[in-house]
Amino acid sequence: MNARSIPILLYHHVAPDRDITPAGFEKQLRFLLDQGYRNVSLSDLVRSVRQQSPIEGPAFAVTFDDGYLDNWTYAFPVLRKLSVKATLFLVTGLVEHHQAPRRATEPVDTHSHEREPGGFLSWVEAKEMAGSALISFGSHTHTHRHFVRRDPYQNLEEELRQSKSLLEKEMGQPCDHLSWPWGDYESEWLPLVERLCFRSALTVRYGANVPGTSPYALKRLSVRRESPRWLNSHLIWNRWSLSTDAYGLFYGMDRRCKVWWNKETPYSHG
Repeated sequence: MNARSIPILLYHHVAPDRDITPAGFEKQLRFLLDQGYRNVSLSDLVRSVRQQSPIEGPAFAVTFDDGYLDNWTYAFPVLRKLSVKATLFLVTGLVEHHQAPRRATEPVDTHSHEREPGGFLSWVEAKEMAGSALISFGSHTHTHRHFVRRDPYQNLEEELRQSKSLLEKEMGQPCDHLSWPWGDYESEWLPLVERLCFRSALTVRYGANVPGTSPYALKRLSVRRESPRWLNSHLIWNRWSLSTDAYGLFYGMDRRCKVWWNKETPYSHG
């Protein structure tokens, strides 16, 4: 059956010194909305694949991984301006503690000290975003293995349990969704994910999200350029399940070959 596929867009940074600038991010979202795409929350998409009930018409979901500060200072104002829903996946061990939300008052450098203190969201900023009813939060594990790809999880269950409980405590709402760092996971981990009451797990693999897709193997399109034309060229392939899955066999093949050749990741699904 050739069902309509719902793309999940994956962003990391939106900042003036990044490939996706705030203006470019807004142009992309406006383009999608002007083309008749409907923005849906990740929870709505997961409900669709679980209940095998299609979402009518073209639609898209927005996600951010890692929880960088620029998600608050630059991406969130655009999302709020256009009333677009998004899910942010936080590395809970790196969420910062500040008394008040920070503002973008001077030129930013998101490269030099990207993963150091000062580069990530704070709980107070996350709570203000959640108060808009546009933003939800999910787990990106507790440590992200310190951003070292080859490091194994010392205790995967503790990673997920600690991250989930901390998000639920701080945000006062259920943490239903998980995003694997780099999309690396093993199939035998998925029963643990379900047992911990996550309702979905997201990868970085390209493919179709349709009614009946496993909610623990959702696919995403990593947005690498800000041009609406670039995005549209990928979405053309992502409209229907047959073309999406066919394109997914080739999309990112160079990366998968490098992973296999260099043994870049200890996990078979990297």
